[in-house]
Amino acid sequence: MHSPEVIAELKKNQDAYEAARSEIEQEHWGRTVLLHDGAVAGIYNDLNDAYAIGCEKYGLGCFSLQEVGAKPIELGFQALPIHHLLSLAD
Repeated sequence: MHSPEVIAELKKNQDAYEAARSEIEQEHWGRTVLLHDGAVAGIYNDLNDAYAIGCEKYGLGCFSLQEVGAKPIELGFQALPIHHLLSLAD
């Protein structure tokens, strides 16, 4: 289980994405949004690049990724470490 701080970060980031969703989807379909501390921190063409930059700048558990146009992942599942989610995709 994740700490309350990690869950709070994920919730803030999910809310930030939802607030900017329509504009982001119009301009950045298919790209990956990096969110940190309840704000969009960057938009990248590649999921792996966004993940690496998020880890480097903020540390694991301190950022979220959202693929533009993809159905949002439920918070409970999104709370899994991203490296676990990536391993599920293989």
